Amino acid sequence: MESVSKFLQKSSCGQREVPAEQQKILDEIREISKLIMYNECWFQSESDSNMIDACIYQRAELDSRYRYLINEAKQCGISRPAEEGRRG
Repeated sequence: MESVSKFLQKSSCGQREVPAEQQKILDEIREISKLIMYNECWFQSESDSNMIDACIYQRAELDSRYRYLINEAKQCGISRPAEEGRRG
């Protein structure tokens, strides 16, 4: 997840124009990534068993949406820059 957030930060500061369809997908991935982080914070701070279940179900939904968006990004030709993959 951390590598995705780094990629999204770089793509938002990118120097090239991104087509509207690709930008929409990147924006949605950013939003889902934030929601996953919020869900994790909620899960860590929750003590009621029913609310923990709600966190788990919400996380499953967010993970499914995230996977869908990653597949959409691949189909639209959105990829991580090659030089980023070489960094350690």
